[in-house]
Order: sequence, then C-alpha cells, then structure tokens
Amino acid sequence: MAKEFEKLGLPSFFNFLTGSFEIAGSIGMIAGFWYQKAASLAGLMLGSTMLVAAFMLIVIARDPLKKALPAIVLSLLSFAIALYMI
Repeated sequence: MAKEFEKLGLPSFFNFLTGSFEIAGSIGMIAGFWYQKAASLAGLMLGSTMLVAAFMLIVIARDPLKKALPAIVLSLLSFAIALYMI
C-alpha cells in the first residue's frame, strides 16, 4: 500500500491518515448496531474515502478502471448503508 502512495506522489503520512479513517469508519459501523447515526456517519466517511481512492487511481495514476473497481464498489456499499441508516 505504501508503494501506491509513493506512486501517486503523496507524502507518507497519508498512509497513516487513510488507515486512521478506515479504522474509525469500522468502529463507527460497529457502533451503528446500537446508534444508527454512527453507522450513517461512518458510511459517509468510508464512502468518501473510497471515492477519493477510486478518483486517485483512475485520474491521477491513470490505472485501468478494473483496478479501481473494488474502491468503487465499497464506496457504493458504504453510501447505501449511510442512506439506509438515516
């Protein structure tokens, strides 16, 4: 993963920042079992993170759509959870 960040020309702290968002989002999804708003906010955060990842892969790195497809699917699923939990 760190090599992908280097390929995109991003500083090394982005690796830590992205991982922190993903961990916070997963904690929010788990908290969503008890607090629906937490799952909704976590879905928005994870969906946005994955959408930016897909954008970076397609537009900045000029990778094929096939490589960005997992990020796109996860983004759509996260946004669907966010909408469902509103």
